[in-house]
Amino acid sequence: MPLQPDGSFRFRTKTWFDQTDALGILHHSHYVLLMERAQKTFFVEVMGVDTLDPEVAPDVYVVVRDLDLHYLAPIRPECEIDVVLRVTKVRAAGLTVAFEFRSADGATLHCRGSRTVCRMDGRTHQPAPWTDAFRSRHEALVAR
Repeated sequence: MPLQPDGSFRFRTKTWFDQTDALGILHHSHYVLLMERAQKTFFVEVMGVDTLDPEVAPDVYVVVRDLDLHYLAPIRPECEIDVVLRVTKVRAAGLTVAFEFRSADGATLHCRGSRTVCRMDGRTHQPAPWTDAFRSRHEALVAR
C-alpha cells in the first residue's frame, strides 16, 4: 500500500506467534522493529532508492534522536496489521514521523507514537542538512 492521497503511507505486515511475550501478545520490542521496516519501505517509496549505503543515498545516514510509543490495545499474533506513517515536521537536519499501528480493517488503534531522526554526515558523523530532493519531497507530505 503506497502513499495515500492524504500524504500518509501504509505498510501492511503480518505478526507471528514467535513475536509474542508470555501473555501471548506482540512483545513491545517488535513494535520498533516493525516501525523501522515500514520507515525503510516509506523511504524507498518517496526517494526511489533501495539502499542503506550513505555514499549512494546520503539521507539514509541518520541517528534516532527521539522515539515516543503509546501502547493502546494489544496485538494478538498471528494477524495482519497496518503501520501508518505521516511526516509531521522537517527541519534542516531533522525529520519527525508520526506512526500508528492499526488493525488491517483500520478499526483498532493498537499503538501510536512518533520518531525523530537527525541526518548525519557519513564522513564527519556530525549533523548535516537533508539533500534538496529529500527535503522537498518530505515537506510536500507535511502540507497534505
